[in-house]
Formats: sequence, C-alpha cells, structure tokens
Amino acid sequence: MKTPFVTIILPTYNNEKTIRECLESIRMQNYKDYEILLIDGGSDDRTIDIAKEFKCKILKNPDKIEESARILGIKKSLGNILCFIDADNILVGKDWVKKMLEPFEDEEIIFVDTLYYSYKKTDKIGVRYQALIGGDDPIVAYLGFYSRWNYFKKDWTDYPYIKQDKGNYLKIKLKNKEKVPAMGSNGFLVRTKIIRKFVKDNFIHSDFIYNLINSKYNCFAKVKIGIVHNQPKFFQNKIRRMKRRKQGIKIRYNYGLGKLNFLIVGLYIGLIFPVLFDSLRGFIRKRDSAWLFHLPASLILLSLYIYYSLK
Repeated sequence: MKTPFVTIILPTYNNEKTIRECLESIRMQNYKDYEILLIDGGSDDRTIDIAKEFKCKILKNPDKIEESARILGIKKSLGNILCFIDADNILVGKDWVKKMLEPFEDEEIIFVDTLYYSYKKTDKIGVRYQALIGGDDPIVAYLGFYSRWNYFKKDWTDYPYIKQDKGNYLKIKLKNKEKVPAMGSNGFLVRTKIIRKFVKDNFIHSDFIYNLINSKYNCFAKVKIGIVHNQPKFFQNKIRRMKRRKQGIKIRYNYGLGKLNFLIVGLYIGLIFPVLFDSLRGFIRKRDSAWLFHLPASLILLSLYIYYSLK
C-alpha cells in the first residue's frame, strides 16, 4: 500500500478548554502526510483563535451538531483515509497515526479503532474511570456493547468475535452481525472510498458501523494503543446526550438489545454487591482510585436512563 494521505475530521463547538492539547498531540506526530479539517459550529469562545495557531482548514458548520460536521468533513476531505477525532481527544505518543495506519496494509481491513482508552494519573477521576471501563457509560459496559478495553470484564466487548493477533493489532471479524459494538468515534479511521458509499446526508456512527458490518465489510482492526477522551464532566455530558436523543436524534440500530436486557442490567446494578465486586476485580487488574466511582456512576446513570425514558 502506498503511503496514504489522511484527512483528520475534527468537529468543534466552544472547546477552548481542550482543543489546544488535542491539536498539539496531532502536530507532534511523526507522520506528516495529513490535513486537518476543523469544522466549527459557531464557537463564541477562543476555540477558533486557538485553532488558527495550528495548520488547520477551518470550515463552518451551520447546524452546530457533530453529525453534520462529520458529513461536511467526509465531503470536503482529500485523504484516502479518514480519521475522526473529537476536540476532547488526545493522541498518545508521536507515532499514534503511524501505528493506526499499519492495519490498512491488509486490503481486507476496512476500518481501524484503538483497543484502549488511555489516561494520565493527573487526569480527573471521570476521565480515568472512563478509560478503565472502556467508555463513558457503565450501563453500556453491562449491556455488553462497549468497544474499548474494560478491566473488570477483561475484554473490549461482550459481543462474539473472531480475532487474529497480528502483533501490533488484532484483526477482527464479528460472529453475529446483529451484535455490533459501539464503534465509529474517538480515534476511528476508515477508508474514504468505503465510507462515501454509505454516508450521504446522515451520519450516526453506530448506524454506519452496523450497515458496514452487514454489507461485505465485516473486517476491521483494533490497534494495541490508546487515545485519551478528556471528558471530565461525566454526568453533564451524559445528560446532554440523553436530551439530544429526546430532541430528535434518531438512532436506528439498537445494538441487538431488548427490554429484558435492560431489566437484567437494572436488577444487577440494583443489587449493589455485584457492582462492588466488579470494582474490586477492576482495581486488582488496574490499580486506580477511580474505581471508587464505579458504584455511584452506575446507580446515578441507571436512574437517569429511567428518568429520561419516562419523561
């Protein structure tokens, strides 16, 4: 495979607190054959001023929402590989992009994801906790469709898959095409010619991955590196996402779940002791005080889901 040109698609909206560290982590990469499309939804803070200090193409996103920004980025991109980064992501190490591109040497592999979320010991407890459970939602972890390494589960998803260990990455095929983990964001790379077949005027990443897997593209890689998701406002971000879904963001794919799955998870968390045991098991495997957050996070998020489903 020839050295690919990469388009980094980076939606922003009032991200002055995180955008500098994100862009710094991109600028320090030893792989230089890329462009950054920073697609802004009308920020009224210093986001754009900071972005102008870096080598970015700044585009306006009149709809503000991330999904619209990604569609615009797909249409405007020049790269033959697209990399979706969020403004609160930090690339880990100078060779992050180079390592993420390695699996594309295998023509069968369509998209690439990190195996882990990473964090620094100085990060806030919410950021560290998300990295430990493989996502920003313990309910998702218990439902099984998480997509990064979860230390108390000792896997990156509960959904069945076949893997080949290729050294720096795992080559993956899902066994059940109705059981597709939540992939498609936070350091996700995909072949441009493939994504353009599927994404036209709508882009919900979970729906896109489901459609991809259920076509002839059930082959991807999980690279054995991480990415930081610097999202310290744990509950505020979850509430914002729940409100957006109530306001009309329609997700067609439901991860192959039914009401019984949610009931079982609710009972499991409600018993409390199993969740405490999971915290202990996670602490033994990856020692960090952020495991103290697991029980309250699980209980509060379960309550929030019940509240917004009834509202």
